[in-house]
Amino acid sequence: MVWNRVLKDRFNAESGAMVKDWGGHLPVAIVFPNSYHIGMSNLGVHALYKWLNSQADILAERVFWDEKELSTSGALSIESRRPLTDFSVLAFSLSWELDYLNVPPLLRAAGIPVYSADRDETHPLVIGGGAILTANPAPVAPFFDAVCIGEAEAILPGLIELLKANDGTPRHELLAKLALLPGIYVPGHSVNPVKRQYTAQLDDCPVGSTIFTDDTEFGDMYLLEVQRGCRFSCRFCLVAGTFCPFRYRSVASLLEQAAANRKYRDRVALVGPVVSEHPQIIELLRGLRELGYGLSIGSMRVKPISVDVLDELVNGGVKSLTIAPEAGTDQLRKSIGKNFSNDDVIAAVGKIGEAGIKQLTLYSMVGLPNETDQDVSSLADLALQCKVEADRHRMLLSLNVSAFIPKAQTQFERQPMAELAVIGQRFDMLERTLPPRGIKVKADNPDWGVVQAVLSRGDERLAQTIEKLDKVSLAGWRRAMKSSGLSTDDYARHHFTKEESLPWHIISM
Repeated sequence: MVWNRVLKDRFNAESGAMVKDWGGHLPVAIVFPNSYHIGMSNLGVHALYKWLNSQADILAERVFWDEKELSTSGALSIESRRPLTDFSVLAFSLSWELDYLNVPPLLRAAGIPVYSADRDETHPLVIGGGAILTANPAPVAPFFDAVCIGEAEAILPGLIELLKANDGTPRHELLAKLALLPGIYVPGHSVNPVKRQYTAQLDDCPVGSTIFTDDTEFGDMYLLEVQRGCRFSCRFCLVAGTFCPFRYRSVASLLEQAAANRKYRDRVALVGPVVSEHPQIIELLRGLRELGYGLSIGSMRVKPISVDVLDELVNGGVKSLTIAPEAGTDQLRKSIGKNFSNDDVIAAVGKIGEAGIKQLTLYSMVGLPNETDQDVSSLADLALQCKVEADRHRMLLSLNVSAFIPKAQTQFERQPMAELAVIGQRFDMLERTLPPRGIKVKADNPDWGVVQAVLSRGDERLAQTIEKLDKVSLAGWRRAMKSSGLSTDDYARHHFTKEESLPWHIISM
């Protein structure tokens, strides 16, 4: 009963959540296989919750992954504190490959067979969705009855209508019918590559914070999705493939959304891969400030960088920004699809400092294809040149660095990940060189980066590894891989030739 109280307290501390009568409704659990604190800053959860609960004959409640909860009471919904087995549909929203590891323990704790093949008519229908499943559902496909390939707004209407019309249909018949829907991949039933679905008009599908709580990563802000996709084709990036084409919402619709939610928060965070590329970004920022909002934006492109946009952000209370040099030389940067120079990076730092930003983070990668030790040394030199420019404006400078991870559905999908020892040496060089010169360096854990690469480019054989995982840890992962007879190198460090079939060719972008 302890977790009942915790969930009740969470619900009572929220604004915007809703509880529907279970009578006459199709009950859907929105399952985010990570913590409440992280999940409540995920706009996919908010979008699903709003759309599903807007339908008269559907109720949607949220379920999050928490190890303590699973060990005591199983996974329960926030709204009515019901177990997963009470729902007809479990709609999993996955945003990060490592969340795959939480799917089997969550299902197991709920008393639901982990594998789709072991379920019958007494079990809920388990459906997955999200960008990483759109790119490559293979590693976890055996856990799901169906996977949505593409954007929820384009898929849900047809999916829900089919489910309502086939209440009581035998399971194998229902799965066969689901496989005929556009954008639905049904393992064992789908024959042709499943074509990704997307919505052409974003104004028809407003997305922003629906439920407000302080107990989340960005709890003091209203999250507002501005655009999807990207005009640029960086060779390593998942966005260009899984969210194309580049689309943006009109300023009028965004300001209407923001005005309706001003009563909840006085800061707005603009969400999207390249928010600053909105063609009317100045009008949007000014309109939000006129509504009384303080502003927040995640990152800006190095080139072009607009002084007018920077001024609006500073006037809106923005004190920190991120830009992404990605690499330390013009040549290496060009090879990954970034067409700006080191001089452009330094000039951007100067403009950002002159505008009044107090803290700037540079983001870069190591282990890129064809990268050398000299390239990483050049990255350190670039950071030091940026530090000189930042010091002129009394701006703090830091560097976040991660390992390059080859992703399915990108131009680098066939490239291997660099050797772990090489990545570690290059991280170490940056961490030894820059902090003594006043630049804080934050490096991602490369061991978990390797696991992410395995899951990103994996096939269905990985499902047994994930299912066998006795503990979500590096040691547990290695034991499970060994027990499954699989090799990390065969996935993370394999260089796929043009002749080799890829596990994600079951999806068409």
